[in-house]
Formats: sequence, structure tokens, C-alpha cells
Amino acid sequence: MRELQPQPTLDLGRLAPGLSACCGDYVRVHRRAFADAVRRGEPGVVSAQRFSSALDGLLGALFCAAEAASRPARGQGRLALVAVGGYGRGLVGLHSDVDVLFLCDDPEDQRPRSIAEGLLYPLWDAGLEVGHVVRGVDETLTLARDDIRTATTLLDLRHLAGDAEITRELERAARRQVLEPHLVTFLDALREDTERRHERFGDSLYLLEPEVKQGRGGLRDLDVAEWAARARWNARRSGDYVRTGALLAREVEELEAARELLWRVRNVLHLRAGRQQDRLTFADQEEIAVELGFVDGVVLAVEQFMQAYYRHARIVAQTAERMLERARPARPKAYSTARDLGDGTALFDGHVTLLASERLAEDPALAFRLYRQVLKRDEPPYPFARDAIARIAADEAWRERLRGSEEATQLFVQLLTSVKRAPLRRGSVVGELHELGLTTAMIPELDPLTGRTTHDVYHVYTVDVHVVRSVDRLRELFAGEVASAQGLASRLAAEAPRRTPLFVATLLHALGKVHGGDRPERGAQLSRPIAERLGLSAVDVEHVAWLIQEQRSLYHWATRRDTSDPATLAELADRVGSQERLRDLYLLSVATLSTTNPTAMSAWKARMLEDLFFGLTATLEGERASAASRAGQLRREVRVGFVGDAGQDVLEAFVDAMPDRYVLANPVDVIRRHARIWRDAISPSERISYPSMPVLLDHERSLVVRMGPGPSDELAELVVLTDDRPGLLSDVTAAFASNGLAIVDAQIYTLERYAFDVFLIRREQRGPGRRDLDVAPVDGALVERFQEDLRACLVGEVTADMLLARIASTPTWMRRRSPAVATEVVVDNAASPRFTVVDVFTRDRVGVLHTIARTLHDEGLTIALSKVNTEGDRVADVFYVQDASGGKLRDAGRLAALRANLRDRLEELHGEDEG
Repeated sequence: MRELQPQPTLDLGRLAPGLSACCGDYVRVHRRAFADAVRRGEPGVVSAQRFSSALDGLLGALFCAAEAASRPARGQGRLALVAVGGYGRGLVGLHSDVDVLFLCDDPEDQRPRSIAEGLLYPLWDAGLEVGHVVRGVDETLTLARDDIRTATTLLDLRHLAGDAEITRELERAARRQVLEPHLVTFLDALREDTERRHERFGDSLYLLEPEVKQGRGGLRDLDVAEWAARARWNARRSGDYVRTGALLAREVEELEAARELLWRVRNVLHLRAGRQQDRLTFADQEEIAVELGFVDGVVLAVEQFMQAYYRHARIVAQTAERMLERARPARPKAYSTARDLGDGTALFDGHVTLLASERLAEDPALAFRLYRQVLKRDEPPYPFARDAIARIAADEAWRERLRGSEEATQLFVQLLTSVKRAPLRRGSVVGELHELGLTTAMIPELDPLTGRTTHDVYHVYTVDVHVVRSVDRLRELFAGEVASAQGLASRLAAEAPRRTPLFVATLLHALGKVHGGDRPERGAQLSRPIAERLGLSAVDVEHVAWLIQEQRSLYHWATRRDTSDPATLAELADRVGSQERLRDLYLLSVATLSTTNPTAMSAWKARMLEDLFFGLTATLEGERASAASRAGQLRREVRVGFVGDAGQDVLEAFVDAMPDRYVLANPVDVIRRHARIWRDAISPSERISYPSMPVLLDHERSLVVRMGPGPSDELAELVVLTDDRPGLLSDVTAAFASNGLAIVDAQIYTLERYAFDVFLIRREQRGPGRRDLDVAPVDGALVERFQEDLRACLVGEVTADMLLARIASTPTWMRRRSPAVATEVVVDNAASPRFTVVDVFTRDRVGVLHTIARTLHDEGLTIALSKVNTEGDRVADVFYVQDASGGKLRDAGRLAALRANLRDRLEELHGEDEG
């Protein structure tokens, strides 16, 4: 790129004073026509082509004017104006850049520079972003040999004006000197450049907010496919792709449909933003879905739209990858040197291949035999063999023959349940089968899930990709590849005697989403005939159905129920029924939860699941005594650690005074630490008051806050010891929120007139893209600030509302819109024998927990236990409450009022946050 002078040496505006205004009017008229076409829903490709043609007229006219005004000297060299990039392909977005090449014999000659300046300044004044370069033929060819961006430019050349012969000379030389002799080098460089771009803009097709131009499966990948075809076959039109065998007619149709959708989406994005904007944000998704004609039904309009988007993007990405392989010159078919493996496959050049790809038509199981050999030989499939399978797998008649083959069914199950890491992308044979269409060929019931989205920020993959990753995680557990992170699950997998039902259940676990929504019981029904088709026994078929129906039970129990309560454990154990069922349900839970998003399986959630597993195991094996008996055993074990301690009588008094549910909910070492916190908080003169409970010191010591280690690195335990009073928890939550601390779990206890509350806390994770590992641990200085704020609130120096008001509000213009989260309140009197359980689901935002705690206080309820869970932008908070009498809330009117008040106050908080 050669920089132009601040003032052009050839000023067309001076020669024609109204030129800039005229050019501006021209661009505005055609942009307005483009925008109107987008609003009317006209084809996206046609609109982009029409705008490109309009620009051809403008640039051609300006070039002619500039060339005439430059008064060329006799014998000066040739000069041509050449469109390159997207403009060279004849497709320009509403606010896209326009790229041109001034191609000349002598780039050092002043005349090409002057003409470029004369042409470009009016275009810039008209509001066009024009990228340009002045180069000669030899310089362009030299750069193209080493620079992939310049090399691809040679494939998009389109002559606009000037000397056409120099443009043709460059095109001929490019093919003779760059593309034909260095085709493999070009394709390798193109692949590497594509991979780097994917790393930059997102390697997954299924990003929550995909990049329509540069992301995987976007328009640039479509360009890659076409560059490869042009470099290899000089194919420029749909007929050329079919004629040369680069693509089948069906593949061309699919690719053109994908191009059309991508361009329609891109045009709407540019129109909405009023500038070049190629990221499909959440806000865009919801509104573009409506603009493109999608309507809410069983499946939300936005989810229908994004499913269509991802399906088309998948076609583009797959075509780009396959074209990079198809464009490579075929090696000599020296199958005489190949090693025949005896089943229609062979080892050749370090790959597993097909002896004769045409045999696939009559022998569908051959596709699976090839991948059996891939696993057995630990060699990747030959690209042409892979391509042959992908092409035939789209044929419905062939798919039906595949399902009818008993051998194919047996091989499919073998591949599904293999725990060996495959020499394939992500080591996943299941991912490979899905990519080729073989999984849906065997189980067409899964096809509606391809590209299906869940419109929230918690589920970061489409349903089909999540299914594949869940199966991959299960394979990793059985192979022991993630033992350091998932020790219990890996051990249980190693001990599992039968893995087929578990792998099948994991593959089919999302069937409940086929018809919209998420209904595990419907998925269980759909799974039975599929499992039977795959050859499972009647017992295993029912086991698969049970696992699918109960797939989220362990997670919900662990995060929303008091799993330290023996009565609750007994109820859950009855529902599970056996140790085998529990083991498989635990493994299914780990496989599906840990792959929902990269941080879904936090250390705390993993700990809760493990604790529940061990509790249910003990109950199923008959080792759980009654609550009182178990609590007594634990108290005796705790006392052993107090022998010789100062204030031993006070320590023992604390353990005896705390309720059974406290003793059952906490490990022995934690109870001992809490007892010592209690001992250190009271005056020496009062330590002899056993068996009655001691009191705290005077006003200056009336608040004690102590931090201890949490069950995982990102969590800290905080004990708050103070005078009990109504509304205390709402003040505590306000002090936490004002210091950027989030409560993960809360145990609320009262000893006579004192509150002894135990919290698990972490730093707040706010802002897009934040992950658990990005958040610093809680430190002492932060806890001291919390303690000072809480003390000030307790003595009346500040109010809870004043503390919350200190939290810096994110300016509206900085907020990224995300999908709506409905507020739901569920009040359950059957989940616990002693407490009313209140489940609250709402959008995560500052002040949520404080609002809930204050509302419960205003309703005359005390909180005994709270579990706080965050799933993306959604919180699922659970509160075990009692009324003033110490019992459940049973009055129907009060229950209805509680639900309504919680819902109203949370909606009001959401309204304030949005404002």
C-alpha cells in the first residue's frame, strides 16, 4: 500500500467543483436503494451484487475522468483499475470496504499515483471506505509467492477500467507462475491462514454470537472453498464446480443456499448498525429472526433462526475443509503398494482408505469398517475416502440401507463405546461420525437437533455439538484421561462392568428437545425404540430410558436440596433404587454438565455432586443411621479433637448447642474450627457458663467475622457471629454485594439470641467473558472492608440501600444485551419434612439475593439454609424457611402472597437495572 499525499496532485474536485457532492448523492441513492431492498426482504446476494454494479459505474467514470485529466505523455505505460477482494467477486455489503488495485507497468511512475489520487479523494468524500494499492505485474506476482493474502487477490481479479490487456496478463501469469507450479504450497498456506483466522474469530461454528464474515462457517470460509476450486480447476461458476467434479449438484445447491442466508444476515446487520458490523449479537438474533420471517411456536423464533444459521454455516465450513483436500492433485493410484486389510479397506501412505469407494453403495457397513480400522491401526482416514463417505451419507436411500444392516449397527455401537482416543479432530470418533452425517444416518431422530440452540448464555454449544462433547467426555472418563480433574468419576467409570447403556443414554440424552422445549420424560420415550434398534436387551433399554428421564436429578438435588438431611437422602435413595443406577446417573451427570460450557462444572458444583453421591451410596448400602444417631456419632468424633484445648468446656458446649442439621452438614474439621471461633469470641469470665450458652463481649466485639478455606480454590468460608435480629440476612447480603462478593451457600443458625451464620463466598464475576479462573480469590483486605460495612449497617450508620447504592452501575451503552430470563418462584412444602422450600429463578444481577432475603423477612420468615447457583445469566437460588412458630408456611393465602411478592420485587429490581 502506497500512502497518498494529504493534497492530491490531481484534484478532480477543483476541475469539477460539484463532483464530490455528485458522488455523495450517487452513493447515498444506491445505499438507500440497497437498504430498502434489505427491508423488503429481497435476496441478499442479489442486493450485494446490485450495489457492486452501481459502484462499478461510479469508479469506472471517475477513472476515465482522472485518466483524461492526467494528460498522459506519449509512450507512457499501461494502467488498469482492477477490483479485488469481495468487490472483485462482485459482492459488496451495505457498509463494506471496497478494495481496488491500480495495476501498471511502472509503479514508480507519478502518473498512476496521480490518477489514483484523483479517483480516491471523491470516493472518500462520498463516504466510501476504499482500500487501494498501486503495483506492477512482476511485483504482484513476487508478493503472491510468499503472501497468501496477495495470492488470493489474484483469484478475485475483475477488470473495471483502463487497459484490459495488462489485467489479462496478470491473470495468465498468476496461473502459470504461481498457482499451477505451487498449487500444494498455496493450499497449505490457505489452510494455515484459515486456521489462524478461526483462532482469532472463534474456532467453533457454534459461538453464542458468531462472526458472519470471518468466523468459522462464515463468508470468508465460503471464499476459501472458492479460492481452492479456482486455483485447482479455474472454476468460477456453479456449472464449473459440477463439471470438474469439485462439487456435486446437490452440494452446489446447499452452498448457494448458505451463501444467500449469510448475505441476508450480513445485510441486515449493516443496516441495523449503520456501519460495517458482522457479529451476530444476542440483540441482533432476536430481531433478525423476526425480520427473516421466523415465528415463535413450539420452538422460539430466535432458536429456529439460529438453527438455520448454524446448519448453513456448518455446510460452508465443511465445504471449505473438503475443498482444500479435493483441490489437491491426486497421488498416483499405486494400490499395488497398499496393504489390503481384508475388509474392503487398506493402509496407504500412513492413512486408512477404501480399496474401492464405489463399493460403499452396495456395502454401507464399509463406512464403519473404515473407522474401525482407523481406531485399530491408530491411523487417520485418507481424505478422499472420508470425502466419499460424506458424499454418499447424504443419500436417503443409502442411509436406509445402512440402518438395515446388522453389521453396520454392531459396528456403530462398537465405535460409540470405544474408549480409545482416535487420530481425528479432538480425538473423537463420535465427532467424526457426526461430521460425516453417519450418526444421523443411523439415528435420524437426532437430525432435528443439528444446529439447535438454547437461547441463553449458559449453553454455549448447539444441542448436537453438546451431545458429541458429552460422549467424548464420557470416553475420557473411561480412558482415565481426566482423572486429575474428575477423580471420582474416572474411578467409577473404571469399575463400571457395562458401558454400552451409559454411552447410548449419553448419545440420546437430548432427545427431549426434539420437538421444542426440554422434556426428559419425552426423551425417555423416544429412546426406547432407538435403543432396541441398536440391539440392546430389554433391561438395558429400560436403563437407558431411566437415565435419560433422570439426567438432571442429581444436579438439581445437589444444588437445590438439603442433602445433609437423612430423610431427604432416604427419599432420593428410594428414587434411585440401586448402586448401579446411581453410578451411571452420576457419570451421565458429570459428562453432560461438564460440557455445557467451559466453566459449568465449577469445583463447588463438583464437590456438591460428590457429597450427594457418597451420601446416597451410604444410604443405599444401609450405612445411614437416623439423623439423631448420626449427629450423636459426629459430635463424639468432634469432641476427640478438643482434648487438651483451652476452653474445652466451651468448645464442647458449642457442639452440643448447635442443631443436628449443622452437625450433619459440615465436616468434622470445619465444626472444630467453628467451635474455636465461638470460643475466641467470648470473654474469659463467661467461659465457665457451660451448660448454658456464653454471650459475646461488649459492643466493640458484638460483630465477629472470620475467614477460612473453602471447599475449592475459588471459594472462601466466612463465619459471621453477631446479635441476632430480624432482617439480619438482608443486611449481610447488602454488605457482600457492595464489596463485590457473591454468596454460593449459606447456613443460618441461632444460638439463643445470637446468629452464627456460615457463608461460602467468591468474588463476583461480572462482565462478558469472565470465567472462574479469571477471578482472584477472596483476600483478607476484602473481608475487612465487608466487616466494616456490615458493622456500620448493624449500628445504624448506613442502611442496606445505601450500601447497594455504592455499587457502580454499568452505563446502559456499555451493557451487552443477552437473552431474557423469566422470573419464576416455586414454593414447595413436600421437599423437606421441616421447612418450606422456596426456589427462585431469575436474571443474575446486583442485589438479587438482598431483595429475596428482605422479602422473606418482610413476610415473617426465617431462613435456615440457602443454596445459591448461577447458570450463565440465570440464578437458581433455594431457601429453606420457617414461619415465626418454627414450622412450615402452610396457609394457602400466605403462600400465594409470598410467590407474588417475590416475583414483583424481582421484576421491579430488573426494571431498575434496565433503566
